[in-house]
This record gives sequence, C-alpha cells and structure tokens, in this order.
Amino acid sequence: MERKAIQIVFFAALIALLVSVVSFAQQQDHSQHQNHPATAAAKEEDIFCPTMKTGQLCTHGTSATLGLSGQDDEKWVAIARKYNRAVDAATVQLFKDAEGVLTPKQQELLKAWFAVGLNPEINTVLYKKGLGSASQKR
Repeated sequence: MERKAIQIVFFAALIALLVSVVSFAQQQDHSQHQNHPATAAAKEEDIFCPTMKTGQLCTHGTSATLGLSGQDDEKWVAIARKYNRAVDAATVQLFKDAEGVLTPKQQELLKAWFAVGLNPEINTVLYKKGLGSASQKR
C-alpha cells in the first residue's frame, strides 16, 4: 500500500512538472524567432508568424509586405514586437480568467484556439483575399 502511495505522489509530481513546463513555454516571448530567416516554417512574406501563438505578427514578414525599409522598418519591428507582447499577455490573462468559469475540457479547447500552428491558416486566408500580397505595398 505504501509503495502505491509513493507511485501516485511521484506521478502527480511528474504531471505537475510537465504542466508547469508547458505553461512556462506558452508564456515566453517568441519574437526572437522572427530574426532568424532560417526558421523552416516561416516565409519572408508571412504576416502572422507560424512559430508563434495565434494572432502574433511576423515582424519582418509584415514589414516586407508593407514595403517598409530603413528607419520605418526599424520602427515597425518595435511596434509589432510590442503588439506581440501585448497579445501574449492578453492570452495568458484570458487563460487565467477563464479558470474559474470553464471546465478543464473547455479550457483545453480555449487553449487550442491560441496554439502555435494556426497562423499559417490565417496567412492562407489573407493571401487568397489579396490582403497579404505584394500588391498592397507602397
């Protein structure tokens, strides 16, 4: 019986550790990915960054799409990074606020809406509508 209790405590601690690692990873600022053109999933023209949470912008992809250069490009990158931090903070706060309202299954669904991987779908919609194309440049 004592061995079973130890196993239960061990697995509970392991699960808690896993949850905290996942939570920590979700809260991190992924803007550093935007500075590396070698990121396999990102394309130069991406508007919403595929390596980041839903709704976060690719700084350089949006700058290229908008046709910015020089100081305007640098200013835009700073603005987009500020926006991405705000989106990340708002998303984390949404998850915290929803804890007392949603069931664990509903919380899981909510978090899936903001998961990394949905941004390419948003980009596809924008490209199809002509809102992500070079024709929008100055």
